[in-house]
Amino acid sequence: MLIKVVCEKCKLTKKAIEYYESKNLIHPNILENGYRDYTDADISVLKEISVLRKCGISIADIAEIRNSLNKPAALAKCKYITELRRQRLNNIQKCIDSLIADYDVNREFDYLQTHDEDLYTIKEKLVFAFPGNYGLYISMHFGRFLNGTIETEDQRKAYDAIVQYLDHVGLYLPSELSEFLEAFFTVSTKSDAVKVEEETNDRMLDMLTDTEGYLERNHEQIEQYINYKNSEEYKNSEAAKIQRFMLDFQKESGYQEVLIANMKILSPSYAEYLKKVEAANEIMLKKFPKAKDMYE
Repeated sequence: MLIKVVCEKCKLTKKAIEYYESKNLIHPNILENGYRDYTDADISVLKEISVLRKCGISIADIAEIRNSLNKPAALAKCKYITELRRQRLNNIQKCIDSLIADYDVNREFDYLQTHDEDLYTIKEKLVFAFPGNYGLYISMHFGRFLNGTIETEDQRKAYDAIVQYLDHVGLYLPSELSEFLEAFFTVSTKSDAVKVEEETNDRMLDMLTDTEGYLERNHEQIEQYINYKNSEEYKNSEAAKIQRFMLDFQKESGYQEVLIANMKILSPSYAEYLKKVEAANEIMLKKFPKAKDMYE
């Protein structure tokens, strides 16, 4: 059936249906004329998505539920996380109310220190620990893997090791590179930076979901990108200087041994993501051997 009929049956807009397809939640057949042909199975999935979205469940969590062999268990996990967030907001509201009543900062400071791990996600804790552009960069780079709270002793130790590393690592950028990054992360461009990060994440997810297909569909663009990254024009650019600086920094600072190793302990989803990235890189290097030269 065509999308107009699907919209009527599911009470969804055309844009919503197209969005869910772009997130690989549905897979309609594409006819020779380019039209989508939706099946009854697609209708069932769209109704499922509609119900879960109205329950406030994110697209990422819906994808996890859809792929789960035990959907009620996956949904129960979402409910648990939602209840934690609700409790967190209630506690924060109580803190604000208490401050409005008598503004006893010392009392609330002690309370928040005691309940820190229950009240804030790992991402929030990192942003609080490193205010300004540094915290924003960390949140943007790793944030999507850090929306949970610290629940185990191993996670607590990993978090402490990460904070210790980030607080003492010597990242000294040359002045022109520092100015370049500062301009990118100014208040006026934060929303644009977040948008760029989201789009990059979406493309990465698309590649990891179907690496072979992604590389085939984008073969020409990837070839052009690799040729540009290996060109003298790119090698003399500011972007190339930043890349070389960051690669050298990672090799010399314990980035892999400390930050990444502990990030994998702190976030199982990040550890799983890295496995998929490594597998995708192996496939890409077989199809595009010149890609290896981009990082030498």
